[in-house]
Amino acid sequence: MKENVWQEHQHKLGILVERSVSLLEIYQNLLIQHVAISEEVEDAIERNDYVKLSHLLVNRSKIQSAIKEVESLHVDELNSPDSMNGRICKALKDAAATMESKGEDMLSNVINNLDKFNQTAGNMVTRAISISNKTLSKGNQLNHRAVQLLIR
Repeated sequence: MKENVWQEHQHKLGILVERSVSLLEIYQNLLIQHVAISEEVEDAIERNDYVKLSHLLVNRSKIQSAIKEVESLHVDELNSPDSMNGRICKALKDAAATMESKGEDMLSNVINNLDKFNQTAGNMVTRAISISNKTLSKGNQLNHRAVQLLIR
């Protein structure tokens, strides 16, 4: 209960923001800021306000470097918003293809091992039948001899 009250309080104050910002939104915001600062630079030049101009030039250079960093790091994402989905799809397809070939290898290994197990089990059953056949035969022979001894 206390957590809910605290979270509501944080949310009201704007401390807790549960919204994720996409890279494209950041990039667009940087571009908007760059345009706004460029306009302010022009105004400062017209008014001969060199103090404001120096601050604006510093801010504009920071924004330009941020824009260049975002562009250099995430060129694919900025060109097409679906590229992240495309990359995920490609990665899953590659993983599926790899797993398919490995799965086929594993399946053939399992089939070979089951065939070997089947042959071994067949050999063991054949051997057990042979031993029981010999045992029954020996028992019949002993029984036959015992009957002959009793008859005599």
